Amino acid sequence: MNILAFDIGASSGRAIIGKYDGDKLTLEEVHRFTNGTTKIRGHLYWNITHLYSELQTGIKKAQEVCEITSFGIDTWGVDGAFIGANDTLLALPYGYREFSPENMEECINEFGAAELYNQTGIQFLPYNTIFQLYKHKKEDNPLLKIAEKFLFIPDYLRFLLTGEKHTEYTIASTGQLLDPHTRNWNPDLFEKIGVPQELMGKIVESGTFCGTIDGTNIKAIAVAGHDTGSAVVSVPADSSSDNWAWMSSGTWSIMGIETKEPIVSEGGFADNFSNEGGAYGTIRFCKNIMGMWLEQECRRIWSEEGKEYSFDEMEEMVKSTPPNGPIIDTRDLRFMLPDNMIEEIQAVCRETNQKVPETVGEILRCVYESLAAAYKQTLDEIISVSGKKIDKLHIVGGGSQNEMLNQMTADLCGITIETGPIEGTAIGNLLVQLIANGELKDMNEARHLVKKSFTTKVYKVT
Repeated sequence: MNILAFDIGASSGRAIIGKYDGDKLTLEEVHRFTNGTTKIRGHLYWNITHLYSELQTGIKKAQEVCEITSFGIDTWGVDGAFIGANDTLLALPYGYREFSPENMEECINEFGAAELYNQTGIQFLPYNTIFQLYKHKKEDNPLLKIAEKFLFIPDYLRFLLTGEKHTEYTIASTGQLLDPHTRNWNPDLFEKIGVPQELMGKIVESGTFCGTIDGTNIKAIAVAGHDTGSAVVSVPADSSSDNWAWMSSGTWSIMGIETKEPIVSEGGFADNFSNEGGAYGTIRFCKNIMGMWLEQECRRIWSEEGKEYSFDEMEEMVKSTPPNGPIIDTRDLRFMLPDNMIEEIQAVCRETNQKVPETVGEILRCVYESLAAAYKQTLDEIISVSGKKIDKLHIVGGGSQNEMLNQMTADLCGITIETGPIEGTAIGNLLVQLIANGELKDMNEARHLVKKSFTTKVYKVT
């Protein structure tokens, strides 16, 4: 069986064919494309028409390789498109970095932080969909007056290809608008922010068939639409034990555990944890950490200055820099969209009376050691709030290739780390399709397939 995964992140997207022969799963990337927000008159937008065009190109290229049975789309969370009469796209979707911490604080102050958390179990982040809608309502955005539906990005892109509107559970859960116990929209929240619940689509579970691509027999499957939800499906964990945690490492690092029931508690609220929806009746009890965004932004600034560094070069510079340098709080929202990431890092070090990093090696070592410290703090919080014993951390995604950071994390956390698969998000997307198509029985069988099909690397405490 040949199936197609579209894995779209904040900076790029890929079309990957999954070829399953009944024993192993292999991947073939057939298309790669750029993504990003554009600032227009002071607002950040996603170019959704560009993404749709790239999906069409990816489908065409895939069909030239083999016959495709089905496809699925995963993306980042919280953002979406407003649709008007006659299925009209009313505006380019806003980018999540458009929404400020001040707007979030205003909403929290109005409705109460503890109450909002008890009703949703979701981590407070400035860009959550509830805060986006709150801002639109407060500013009397005309989109709210004429929109008939709001579809999250993967749901909207799937609609463009099939004409069918569905809202997949994992992506919906990122918006802080669901009741974590009923796994459905929380009507009280919509009443609070003054937005009709009917604006949102009917929720379907991961693995639901949602029509076919217009003019073809290629089935559309609502995979775990949130990229982290797909990534966690790919974790090659031992099904006989639940003493493990996971981390999806990329632009954002998201760390958590997989549970059957939400953990909506005082500890979860105090430590700002999310209970996001997972595939097949699971909950992702997790927290967002700034992740490789810090390194990416520093590298971008150096590039603009005419200093191009490969990842190998940067790693060598970090190795030649003495350890135990300054530590910054990578979970601080000031790092979400600073004017200059390097200067922001240096400013924090000055403010906290630490040695200010100047060289490339010093800045990157500060980033790596600070990320490792954030990972340890988050893991300690998970253990404390959940009461679980954790003896292994699985890291999936592109960030899992950073061997130096992996070893730093293993040593600081005092725990075994297993990394891979690198293409975890796309693989999880494909696994949900294989289950939906009847090729695999369940998630345990899917994870066993990952172990057989892809290599991983283990980091022991040194």
